[in-house]
Amino acid sequence: MNKARGCFISLVIFFLIALLIALIIVFPNLWRSFENNASTENAQEESAAPVLQGFSFNCGSRNYLFLGIDEREGTKEFRGRTDTIMILHIGGWGKKDYLISIPRDTRVKLGDHGWNKINAAYVYGGEKMIKDEVYKLTGIETSKTMVINFEGFKNVIDALGGVVITVEEAMHDPLSGANFNPGTYLMTGEEALAYSRCRKTSGGDFDRVDRQKYLISEVIKQKMNFSIITKAPQLIPILNEETKSDFSVLDYVVLGAVLVFSDKNIERITIPGKTATIDGISYVIIDEKEAKEFLSKYIN
Repeated sequence: MNKARGCFISLVIFFLIALLIALIIVFPNLWRSFENNASTENAQEESAAPVLQGFSFNCGSRNYLFLGIDEREGTKEFRGRTDTIMILHIGGWGKKDYLISIPRDTRVKLGDHGWNKINAAYVYGGEKMIKDEVYKLTGIETSKTMVINFEGFKNVIDALGGVVITVEEAMHDPLSGANFNPGTYLMTGEEALAYSRCRKTSGGDFDRVDRQKYLISEVIKQKMNFSIITKAPQLIPILNEETKSDFSVLDYVVLGAVLVFSDKNIERITIPGKTATIDGISYVIIDEKEAKEFLSKYIN
């Protein structure tokens, strides 16, 4: 086998592995989409177009919106307040990736609903309203959205064999279930969920947001590799039950390839703000102009 042919075969294998890993994530939502479209008269024709819609084959940046819904009762309606609001910025070839958090208590005006916390936008107006609010606040336009039920996130972590997390500050909180002294732990899904929910630390909700970013980045760093293929039988039914998205197949391929083959050095950013109590309600106040200027230092 000559060198050129060997290189070509290696590239093909590389792409197929990336595609397979991406399909582990995409399959549940893709299958759900096919089931929904099957009831229409022209399902095949109608379902083909959205797959490529909004996708370009360049190596430019992409912004994905991830929303965490804490449905502890297992209703799976994906209609609650968004406890977690994050933008994953894929910088493109040779550029940094960022995980940007928006505090859920950020005070915004939700049209006719008046002043409220940004985590209520999804309740009042679904994905469109919260995407609009995120854009107004940050100037970042997100192309696609994934909603994740954090109650089910623990099952994902268990299926992956746990995650190693370093606890920097003592956490003893009966409400969240967190019970950790400083140190490094191999956490189960239940422990990781308690760790990410706890607000009883010196930084309050800002600490909680930072821990969620840290947890997600550690799952990506530790678990997004070739071995994830062997976890497909456990992961597919969990993801089918616990996520909802409008991602296309190619979105998943791009995202899967980035998460598996990048250096996984995703920088974690929280938009700065200040706390304030207005009419007895605690908010985070973020100036839109200052937020955009802050983010422009990272994202052009």
